Amino acid sequence: MKNKLLISTALGAVMLSGAVNAETKITGQVDINYSAQSSSTSKSSKAGFGKEAQINVSNSGELNNGLSYAAGFSWEADGNTPSNDENFYIDFISGNTTFGVSQDHGLNTDSSAVPRVSINAGSLSTFNDLAYAQGSQVGSHAGNSTSAASHVKEGWGVTLAQKFDAGTIQARFTPEFGQDGGSNDAIAETNEGSAYDVNFQGNLGMEGLSVNLAIAKVEKAAGSTHTSNRDSKGVQYGIGYNFGQFAIGVQRADREMGDQAVDRDTKEIGATFAATETLSLGAAYAETDVTGTASNEEITQVSIGYNMGAVAVHLNYADYQNVKGVTNADEEVGSIRFTTKF
Repeated sequence: MKNKLLISTALGAVMLSGAVNAETKITGQVDINYSAQSSSTSKSSKAGFGKEAQINVSNSGELNNGLSYAAGFSWEADGNTPSNDENFYIDFISGNTTFGVSQDHGLNTDSSAVPRVSINAGSLSTFNDLAYAQGSQVGSHAGNSTSAASHVKEGWGVTLAQKFDAGTIQARFTPEFGQDGGSNDAIAETNEGSAYDVNFQGNLGMEGLSVNLAIAKVEKAAGSTHTSNRDSKGVQYGIGYNFGQFAIGVQRADREMGDQAVDRDTKEIGATFAATETLSLGAAYAETDVTGTASNEEITQVSIGYNMGAVAVHLNYADYQNVKGVTNADEEVGSIRFTTKF
């Protein structure tokens, strides 16, 4: 779930579990939005409500061999979808080192050093598959395949993470990209190759600094739905700085899409301003160069966030020019979003 409160007000219900020195926490989030969108290519417009809810269950404690552990899962109801399971994990922890078996958990290539008041422009638009993607998306793009995931973290695999004073570095490997685990004790195959990503996130020991680095790759496989032409590869690097009331960040993500001979290179810059303790303003600009197209896709987004304590309200407007690199394929989106955490 990517939606974030301006200032988190999450309260966890804590209760003792069956294990000694362990606790279980239940948290959640509810988002309701109303959006209006228009498209020059389809010469259409639409407006309506959207919704998303999520329940998170987590448990942590000490093992009988001296190690610590953390485990959990989430249920998400996104729109009319009754439930989607995500964020499954069991982590084994020794000091600053963590080994885990998980899906949709840990550091990932969907992160960004660009500060935001609300969700990114890619999450606002539902008209088209944008060339833009926050972070380094190496899987199939929207509308191409429902069986392949967008990021390596979406498939089951193992992770190894190490914390330092400068930040955290994590490596992830999944034997078969996009494999969601199937039913209990069943074998679910996706006809995809193996995949890995390596992520670093930290401040390099400087307060206010944020550095985001990642690489990812999916191996070409016979029968693949998204690497039919070549391996999928992605690299991203970004840096941001928080000056107190002001924050600014830049990021670049270069992606080689495996289902087509297309590269998508995105450059993004954004800034936020905390006008008061409850009111924040944000703006971002992203430009994506798509191989073989006449124009670069350009996205401009402005956001206003108002925090009322337990509930945050976000106003968003985004302008999309030359969507997917098609000249004069333009869109506009306006949205109001209500978010609460518990």
